Amino acid sequence: MPLPPDPDEPGTPLEAALHRLCHWASTLSLADVPEPVLLKAALVLGDNIAAMASAADEPQVQAYHDTLLNNPGPCTLLRRGGPRLSMLHAALGNGLAATWNELDDGYTQTAVHPGALSQPLILAAGQAHGHRFADAMRAIVVAYEVGARFANTWPGTLPRIHPHGAFNAVCAAAGLASLRRYDAATFEAALSGAATLVSPGPYSHALQGALIRNAWPAAGVWLGHFACEMAQLGIGGTATAAGEVYEQIMGAPVARAGQLTQGLGQQWAVAEGYHKLYGSCHHAHAAMEALESILQDRPDLRGGHSVRRLTVHVSPTAMKFDNRQPLTALAAKFSIVHAVAATLAHGADEPSNFFEASLSDPLIAQLRERVTLAQLPAVRPWPYDRPARVSLELQDGSQVQAFCEAALGSPARPLDHEAVMDKITRLSGKHTPGLPHAVQQLRERVQQGRLDALDLGAWMDSITAAT
Repeated sequence: MPLPPDPDEPGTPLEAALHRLCHWASTLSLADVPEPVLLKAALVLGDNIAAMASAADEPQVQAYHDTLLNNPGPCTLLRRGGPRLSMLHAALGNGLAATWNELDDGYTQTAVHPGALSQPLILAAGQAHGHRFADAMRAIVVAYEVGARFANTWPGTLPRIHPHGAFNAVCAAAGLASLRRYDAATFEAALSGAATLVSPGPYSHALQGALIRNAWPAAGVWLGHFACEMAQLGIGGTATAAGEVYEQIMGAPVARAGQLTQGLGQQWAVAEGYHKLYGSCHHAHAAMEALESILQDRPDLRGGHSVRRLTVHVSPTAMKFDNRQPLTALAAKFSIVHAVAATLAHGADEPSNFFEASLSDPLIAQLRERVTLAQLPAVRPWPYDRPARVSLELQDGSQVQAFCEAALGSPARPLDHEAVMDKITRLSGKHTPGLPHAVQQLRERVQQGRLDALDLGAWMDSITAAT
């Protein structure tokens, strides 16, 4: 397919921008991707696999995994022993786990998680069909780019529709279409078809803790795969399908068509994401970090017994994360009130802060009642759009406060390689003990320019192997 005209020209329709994006995605060579971007993509992949493994013992995830075990095949389910399942069943199982513990990476220019929505299917399909890691890495980069650009083109699906639903099928289809090396026309058929299959899941489900929200990435696995299967048969949506879905059905403003292609090949979304240190919604991280800085200087305040009131000033967007009586662990993860209460009670690094048991923790429950959210008078643009000021009023009448404009791990304060590897090591010990070494090996192959020499199946085998 010839390269379409530049979609940034005045009057160029959205469909021309989509043509151009699909042409780029279908012809991208791994040699076109800068080494620092590939190194970051390797860290993102390792971070997301560790996040999947961290959820393997959650009761609902474990129960679903158990139902999949009678579907044998060549693909790894990311839990202890690495059971082998059929391609779709492995991708579905890992997809359910991907965002369960809120520890996967994300992209904050517009809220979307392209890695969690695409990588379960890329890994399973690559393993099932004997792909080298060069193919998988290109698919990881392409899926992240396409997903982020769709979200930037239609950011107005928020705050009504959760991005795990709005972009699940699109991200998964982009990854599989890239892995299979679809030509531009077939790639576009897959994306346009996937756009009609996305899951319009309400954002309120995350705030209220409805666990089906955690299943939208897994739903995207099936829907993205189906869209690709249909595209191979010449069955796709129209060139305007995405616009009709996101604008006319989901209520987003008219598309910003230039976002589909602006800086394409020079800007890389996967290099602009964030890594989480805490298992909660990213909007809570600045507040947790600010509070933790107070507690490090004033260890006598830990436990909250000397604290009369805690006020958290946040962005307008974060004001809705105010659930002070979460009923599920997911609701706790999306409650800044719970997050700071748990931090005050047990410290920001305590992993059980967002487990089911934390919902009935008497100290956390008591401290939640002392937390109030208030709106900051001014918030800077991205990447400083998720700040928090924490103020403690103590029993003696004195006050202590701290401000965090951007949480550690965000694009404004990115984690270095060692910090991400420490997180991967902490999360992977039980179910994927070989993951830290595998990620280091992957990064070394990137630096050596030898990704073609690395077999994806063997690499996946090494992740769950005992060390």
